[in-house]
Amino acid sequence: MQGLSVAICTRNRVQDLTRCIHSITKQDIGRTYPIEVILIDDGEIPARVLTEFEALLTGCGYPLTYFSKTDRGLWLSRIKAVELSTMDKILFLDDDVEIPAHYLSTLIQTYDDYPNCAGVGGIAIGMRNSFLGTIRCLLSFQQSLSSGKLSLSGQAGSMYNWHKARKIFKTEFQHGCNMSFKKAAIQDLKPVPWLTSYSVGEDILMSRIARSSGPLYINPELKLLHHESPASRDNLEDVAYTRVLNHVHLLKDKRSGPIGYLALMWTTLYLILREQPKKNVAAIKGYKKGLKEIFNSQTAG
Repeated sequence: MQGLSVAICTRNRVQDLTRCIHSITKQDIGRTYPIEVILIDDGEIPARVLTEFEALLTGCGYPLTYFSKTDRGLWLSRIKAVELSTMDKILFLDDDVEIPAHYLSTLIQTYDDYPNCAGVGGIAIGMRNSFLGTIRCLLSFQQSLSSGKLSLSGQAGSMYNWHKARKIFKTEFQHGCNMSFKKAAIQDLKPVPWLTSYSVGEDILMSRIARSSGPLYINPELKLLHHESPASRDNLEDVAYTRVLNHVHLLKDKRSGPIGYLALMWTTLYLILREQPKKNVAAIKGYKKGLKEIFNSQTAG
């Protein structure tokens, strides 16, 4: 069916989610375009809250589908959202974002303007680098000189310059907090063993899969407010380790040559040095474990 599924993957953030739902109900798109909302829950949303959400959304003409998962993990939530979607386009929003009133109408218009695209993404307000920050990210291979490309080490730091864009541009990747795709481009998603829990890099992998069906675009008019509640409830050592390990897997998936792995080593060394003044022992330990994984992957290869 032609329409839009707004999928929100959540876990124990009722206050954030409530704010997000309220922003969806304030859209200026009206009732002429089919829209449904899908909640994929890795936590526990009280029944009374779900009842309130359903009343708010159905009052706008947006039916609500709720699914509570037992197998936790963001990537698995994305897969389930695609399975439950009955529309031909899917917008993934984080539970801690607010979208402006024009967001959905602008998104739909962008798909109309670029009918051959596989997906359209937006920008998080406040996500930006200073001039010196950009220089550091470039030198540490965390971002590319091109806004729409990943860095040599496979990092998505280029999105920190997306706020400078004045027109729609092509991209290799989207930002997981507000990314959308045609369902046909991602309908064959499968579980991935290394994408567990917070699933670092899942948005890069999903974008890569979608691009086999057509180009991806970023529309700078699709700005939303990302409140950035704690991104992961895992401990800092695990988060740091996973950040490196998952990019090793992304390089393998891309069939990257030695330069990609050397760049990732350089990026990881920079991240270790960055944590030294903070004496963030847990993060440093995680990044050092990640360095071993990069070395081992090349030795095994």
